[in-house]
Amino acid sequence: MKNTLNIAILLGLILLLANGCKQTQSNSNLLSAENLVVEFQKKLLTAQEGTIIELPEGTFDFKRGLSLTDTPEITIKGAGKGKTILNFKGQIEGAEGMLIKNVKGLTLEGFTVADSKGDAIKVQECTNVIMRDLETTWTNGKRADNGAYGLYPVSSTNVLMEHCEASYAMDAGIYVGQSTNVVVRNNLVHNNVAGLEIENTVVGEVYDNVARDNTGGMLIFDMPDLPQANGDRIKFYNNLMENNNGENFAPKGMVVSTIPPGSGMILMSHSNIEAYDNIIRGHKTLGVAVNSWLSTGVPYESKEFDPYCSNIYLHDNEISGNAGPTDNTTEFGQLITAVLDGEPYDLIIDGIFKPGEPMSYCFSNNGDISFVNLNFGLGADVQQIIKNKTHDLDTYNCELPDFDTKEHDAWLALN
Repeated sequence: MKNTLNIAILLGLILLLANGCKQTQSNSNLLSAENLVVEFQKKLLTAQEGTIIELPEGTFDFKRGLSLTDTPEITIKGAGKGKTILNFKGQIEGAEGMLIKNVKGLTLEGFTVADSKGDAIKVQECTNVIMRDLETTWTNGKRADNGAYGLYPVSSTNVLMEHCEASYAMDAGIYVGQSTNVVVRNNLVHNNVAGLEIENTVVGEVYDNVARDNTGGMLIFDMPDLPQANGDRIKFYNNLMENNNGENFAPKGMVVSTIPPGSGMILMSHSNIEAYDNIIRGHKTLGVAVNSWLSTGVPYESKEFDPYCSNIYLHDNEISGNAGPTDNTTEFGQLITAVLDGEPYDLIIDGIFKPGEPMSYCFSNNGDISFVNLNFGLGADVQQIIKNKTHDLDTYNCELPDFDTKEHDAWLALN
């Protein structure tokens, strides 16, 4: 399963980068440090196709969010993350620090967005997106009134995110949602509730990323009642998740508020995930969890939504150094603590499988790991779970075939 997506996504990235090369220096606009705060939004409003907006080094204080809509082939480039800092601590208007919608051919590179009122950088309904050498953060530390998302491409196609850093988001530092053809690589996420989250996304590779000191390191979720109902075909490899034992500071009622501190990786309600050559270590509650949406107990309305995990292939990972006691500051953590006597497990599944289909989880060559199947499908009462839980990992010692990427390959051939 390792190689089928690589060529297809590489072709997509070549197209993406080729489009970026169409921009010419004649369209470049270098903003001065003295006038940047006043002129930046004006430049975004008057930008024409191919415009390059260059930002100087320095810290610049904004009271209103920045926005860009509809103009194709736009580049916004600073002097580097931590060098060009767009500071929104005094923001009085706008739901995001930066909101970019419906742009075909977008490059964001080399700047920091700090202390936005809501999401830091939201890229919505865009095509051919490069997000490189960016940083998002909230400088007052872990607070429930921080923005939900740091780097936030959503409902977009052909997204490359690399060499970025995200911290102190009260939901996810890096969140890629409802998108198609995505590469997320060489990024650092730390001190968020969820470090890196892929949600309802079709065809993606996530590799060479580092997650430290989050509540949960990395997540691949499908959520109900969204325009793009189901995620599919995600390869997840060469990532490091370590010591994600940070407090959960998300407001109550959010899905991420249920994540127990000390969670390395969580897969929920997703199909066709291959995770390999990852290092997952030093967590006090769980290394990897695989569960259905049904185990949350939260109802949904979407008829298209598939609440089950299927075709989950975890192999050749290092899952180690997980030591309790488990965290019980969230409801899910309390359940795990009660059922597992406060002992962390390297791999936990909820045991709720798609009815009428063969079991399609394969876990192989992950070392001498601890494993528990909670068998929620046989009863969700704590005493029933304790009675019904099993530890037979050999049942899942198998391999899965490669993904079918014909639709994705056909799309690339037309562009």
